[in-house]
Amino acid sequence: MDILFDNNGSPKVFQGKGIFGSTNSPSKVILEGVENTFIYEDVEYVCWGASNMYPDEAERTIRGTSVLQTGLNYKVRCCFGQGVVPVRVDGYDADGNDIVSPINNPELMRYFRGLSFRNYHSAALRDVIKFGNAFPLLVFNNAGDKIVRVDILNARHCRISLDKKKLLVFGDFANGSPVKENTVVYDMLDEADPFYDLMYRKDTGRLRCKAIAFPRLKNYFSNNDYYASPDWEAALKSGWVDIAHKIPTFLNRAYENAMHLMWHVQIPADYWDKQFPRSEYKNTKERMELIQEFMDHFEKELTDTKNANKSLFTQYSVDENGRSFGEWKITRLDGEIKAEERLSTSAAANSEILFSLMVNPSVLGAGMPGGPYSGNAGSGSDIREGLLVSMILSYVEKQMALDPVELMLCFNGYDDVDLRYRNITLTTLDSGHHTAESLT
Repeated sequence: MDILFDNNGSPKVFQGKGIFGSTNSPSKVILEGVENTFIYEDVEYVCWGASNMYPDEAERTIRGTSVLQTGLNYKVRCCFGQGVVPVRVDGYDADGNDIVSPINNPELMRYFRGLSFRNYHSAALRDVIKFGNAFPLLVFNNAGDKIVRVDILNARHCRISLDKKKLLVFGDFANGSPVKENTVVYDMLDEADPFYDLMYRKDTGRLRCKAIAFPRLKNYFSNNDYYASPDWEAALKSGWVDIAHKIPTFLNRAYENAMHLMWHVQIPADYWDKQFPRSEYKNTKERMELIQEFMDHFEKELTDTKNANKSLFTQYSVDENGRSFGEWKITRLDGEIKAEERLSTSAAANSEILFSLMVNPSVLGAGMPGGPYSGNAGSGSDIREGLLVSMILSYVEKQMALDPVELMLCFNGYDDVDLRYRNITLTTLDSGHHTAESLT
């Protein structure tokens, strides 16, 4: 019987001859900020997950699930678009659309085209979409009167204090508790009104030579008080991620076993005495070695890929009554792998994982394997519309990633700057071109 064990060594899923089952356990309610906390320098911090290792566990799950990793990567790229441009909104036209004009400020252009913004922007979207949380950091000049840049802290290493006023950064939660030598703690701005909190700190002279944490960016749809859950966690808890893991394991085993035994060879019992008489050999070992050499050669001729689709000629004797003796019987085993049902289940799991991310499977070419379950998509219209819907639905994550940047601009005196994403959309052939560029 094949048994899949959990991390504690208890059976989770088992399968045998004619039997399949799983171990069911009641759900556990975890009270955030009460049972799962730790202390560092007299400040209480909230654990991320029961073992304080949720980001690392999520990372392992993502790396081990190809469709989940691809879906998350697609969603991050879709949010990132073709970059961000600063504009000024001059008004609205008769249809209510923005009338915008470019801002050709050299300092802003360098920033939004530079490495610093690109690193922050891509990593912020990555962490929000992968882990449900991202942790921006505002870095000030020596005088404390200007924000030099917005950085992003690796979400895997960040933990929030119980009062949400501190952010602890420690890179080795897997091997122990934070120690002073390799731990950094930042003040964190007020979650309700970070700009007011920032101006108050400026007026009181508390920003000099410091960096301060912006309130965590979070998956807006999660109601968790401290660490939001990512969208794909629904597919994990419902079991679809586990199914996506099991199907490849099953197919690998099936193909491996099918390739091991291809032929059934039946040899008459008296063949060896006639072909290799014992009297002709000095000892049994010499006879066995020659038989081994003979059989190895026979197996090579039968299974070698060079002999594929070639004929095999053999001979045997027939007595006066027409009965054959000395005849070898070679029968090809039916090694066909009937995996259609598993492939259909795998396609369903892939689609459910993508649905949890609000990604249309047709955009990633999942229409063909999934058949009717995934919409049987594949046309240009399906892909074009799926991509357009993805860009529309990504507005929340896009704006969230720009919130710390807009705060930086306001703090630095750029009050009239509006940030827009440059997007390229697919168009139909009758429009005269394949793509169109727009600002959102």
